[in-house]
Amino acid sequence: MKKYLRLFCGLIAVFPLIVSTRLLSIFVGQDKAVKCIGPLATAGAKRLLKYWVPRARKSDDFDSFAARMKENFWLWRPLYDIEIQREEKDVFELYISNCPFCEILNSFGLSTLSRYVCEGDWEIAKEHPDQWLFERSHQIGSGDTYCNHTYKRIMEDGRSNSLPDQ
Repeated sequence: MKKYLRLFCGLIAVFPLIVSTRLLSIFVGQDKAVKCIGPLATAGAKRLLKYWVPRARKSDDFDSFAARMKENFWLWRPLYDIEIQREEKDVFELYISNCPFCEILNSFGLSTLSRYVCEGDWEIAKEHPDQWLFERSHQIGSGDTYCNHTYKRIMEDGRSNSLPDQ
């Protein structure tokens, strides 16, 4: 049941992007169409992510970052499989699988558009440059089977206060 809900929601969300890209492709080719429609996918993803990723105004807000993000899981768990990989004072890392948006785009042969959806995470991170650092080495939109979202506290001196990954 969860799989079908996930795919239905993904289809509803990205269907306008698929149609727009396919129509525009007729006139300018798929690569140019993706470059034109891609920023719309990023903007849409960023709007959705504002309901998940908590706002932070200063580095001290990171103390409640994980708790506030977990409060929003009820909204996202029907669409994603979310596991907390690491939860420490200065690091909060998630393992996320089954992105409905990327799965649908990939199934329609628009994997290059999936990358624009993933770009929404980086756009949110740009809004918090003094509060936390966002890292991701795997993303479904680039063909991986999962995304690893890592949020690290930024200290007053602008550095991350976490040990490098082992």
